[in-house]
Amino acid sequence: MFLFFDTALVDAILRWDRLKRWEKRDVAQALRRLGFSYREIGQIIPVCKGTLSAWCRDLSFTVAEAKMLAGRQARLISQRQIGRTRRYRTVDSASERRSAARIEAVELNKEPLWVAGTTAYWAEGGKSSRRLTFANSDPNMIRLFIEWSRRYLDLTTDRFTIGLHLHSGQDESERRTFWSAVTGLPDDQFRKTFVKDEGTGHRKNVLYNGTAQIRVTKSAALLDRVLGWIDGLCDAYAPTG
Repeated sequence: MFLFFDTALVDAILRWDRLKRWEKRDVAQALRRLGFSYREIGQIIPVCKGTLSAWCRDLSFTVAEAKMLAGRQARLISQRQIGRTRRYRTVDSASERRSAARIEAVELNKEPLWVAGTTAYWAEGGKSSRRLTFANSDPNMIRLFIEWSRRYLDLTTDRFTIGLHLHSGQDESERRTFWSAVTGLPDDQFRKTFVKDEGTGHRKNVLYNGTAQIRVTKSAALLDRVLGWIDGLCDAYAPTG
């Protein structure tokens, strides 16, 4: 996939969180072929030693050959390039992540679940909080968001938290049990419930199960990606030009 430590490899390292699993494996194998140890690779890309061992177990090269390649090519790697792999999540590179995701959307647009989830986030998701947030009163919409997040953003259950918005008089314990069953999230991932006061006017359209807001921890970079996907949907279905 890569020739030595070339521009394509550096670019892949910088875009690590946007890579598919097989692309991440190719990056790890390319670094291993250059003669880097698992410890050194782990300093460049966030992969544990066990995973690296599994990915690189069947590579067909000798240790001597790998060391020779590393000696010839190491001079091409600058500390500035490697440092960028640790900084690319910052605001300065948000536009780069968004632009790359916009291109990525061209292929993802062929998958119905991706289209449904991205459209749902476009309509109901947070755009300006620097984290992924999604709120809805419809259990099926919440399930869609979680499944979409797991499938396309590689999120695990521990990355989600949930907060409920209820009206006074609703049984919070029952509602937490309900939404826990909907989302599969345990009780310790629930945030403090917001309860709206009764007020003086006549209440209309009281939502029996309230509204659930899902937040994804440490997701600023993922939000840039999702916003890029939304840009891609606009290109495909709502072109401005």
